[in-house]
Amino acid sequence: MRRKIGLWWVIMLLAACLAGCGKETATGRNVADKTEITDMIGRKVTVPRNITKVYGTNPLATMLLYSLEPAKIAGEDSKPGNLQKSLAEKRRSMSGQGQGGMLGAEGTRANMEKILQTAPDVIVTVTAADMDDGTIGENADRLQAQLRIPVVVVSSSLTELDRTYTFLGELLGNKERAKELADYCRHTIRETGSLVAAIPEEKRVRVYYAEGATGLATEPSGSRHVEVLDLVRGINVAQVPLNPGSGQNAVSLEKVMLWNPDVIIINKGNGDTFDYITHDDRWANIKAVKEHRLYEVPDQPYNWFDRPPSVNRLLGIKWLANLLYPDYVKLDIKSEAKQFYRLFFHYELTDREAEDLLRRSSGK
Repeated sequence: MRRKIGLWWVIMLLAACLAGCGKETATGRNVADKTEITDMIGRKVTVPRNITKVYGTNPLATMLLYSLEPAKIAGEDSKPGNLQKSLAEKRRSMSGQGQGGMLGAEGTRANMEKILQTAPDVIVTVTAADMDDGTIGENADRLQAQLRIPVVVVSSSLTELDRTYTFLGELLGNKERAKELADYCRHTIRETGSLVAAIPEEKRVRVYYAEGATGLATEPSGSRHVEVLDLVRGINVAQVPLNPGSGQNAVSLEKVMLWNPDVIIINKGNGDTFDYITHDDRWANIKAVKEHRLYEVPDQPYNWFDRPPSVNRLLGIKWLANLLYPDYVKLDIKSEAKQFYRLFFHYELTDREAEDLLRRSSGK
């Protein structure tokens, strides 16, 4: 009888031990410390209830996190922007997250070692307008399995940034701040959309987006790289195939001459394209050049239009809508920039800094 009782206690003790072990994960967290969520493309992901460190796989993901919860970004300090040292110093934990990564905009391989060194509780990546969610989800699952760190996918669409901030606010436990940012996103999209919707078809402006050192690379409507232009109802003159990912379709100057745009928007990430175009006689007969309607995209601390696509595109919507349609979208862009930098970066932009940002970007 004693033997049976003793064996029964051994079995019970082993069962208790096994049950206890089942509550521990590879990171030593108890099951009670975790919860299952559904990310923004429908994936079920188990994440810690209390997230203290989070890693963004590309600039958009990182800028979303920075504007919401800068103290929780995993990584080392760096200074990706040049908008005065005072702003750069306010931006922490950004290194290693500006080159795309396995789940980033260009679909390249993440630096696994760097991610592991930062030891985040969660990795956040984003969708892309011209990449299907299935591929993004497969990449997220693969990275999650390799690193044994939960990977959460959020939407990068301009029209869904309000939902993205709401989602991240719940994930990171900062709903109040997330609501403030989501409200700005929602209001910007709705108000600008309403204003440009009233523009008659014959008043819409024909635009060429110039990329590369010589301005002879561009994007078609529908590319994630021209989401801002599509949203403000500028007519994208570029008749080129959609090149998912890196984009930058090469075109000839003869093509640009044939399209003859009213306005040229310049991404100055590849040298001084503005000076190149204005000093090259071959561009001189294009309508936008003749009428001095060339504008550089403001780009500090990140581009307002593209490359890398970031939350600054929200300000870019207001800037471009006002630039193309000043009679319909009546805004003081310098004032709008100050409001945006205050809200998203906790930075008081001076008049001089705002003027420097808009030096080649204003229609006035």
